[in-house]
Amino acid sequence: MSELLKWDDMINPKSTNPLDTMNEDQLLLLWSDKKAAIETAKAEEMELRKYIVAREFPKKEEGTNTKELGEGYKLKAVIKYNYNLASNDVVEECLDHIALLGNDGPFIADRLVSWKPNFLKTEYNALLERKEKGDERAVKILDIVNKMLTITEGAPTLDIVEPKKGKK
Repeated sequence: MSELLKWDDMINPKSTNPLDTMNEDQLLLLWSDKKAAIETAKAEEMELRKYIVAREFPKKEEGTNTKELGEGYKLKAVIKYNYNLASNDVVEECLDHIALLGNDGPFIADRLVSWKPNFLKTEYNALLERKEKGDERAVKILDIVNKMLTITEGAPTLDIVEPKKGKK
């Protein structure tokens, strides 16, 4: 009899994942609960982290700040600031003004901002559409683009959208 049970298990293997026993609603509710718990924990951790940094480093400086805790322990906080430029038109106008200020103005303006290329997917999509319609020039352009472009899959997102509440 035990030989038959082993043979049945080989033909019809049993799942070892407890999630397989859940129906779709149970699985999605579990995921939604876990996602909400993570978001709450992340928000609480960030609030606590900011409080600790402000309290322990009242004169914080950008970069690494360290405080001795005793017995070889140290508290280390890395302070970062985000530097975001205005639109390209505003930046170019400002750099032009800097370039006019003294002999070193043009050199400072040139070194102050670097121009990072950004991929514009709308133009790429237009080329793909033209290629689908048999446009040979689009095919040649895409062949060149593919030499400078790497496409990798990003992390998927998942959300449960609640129905809109009706007016009462």
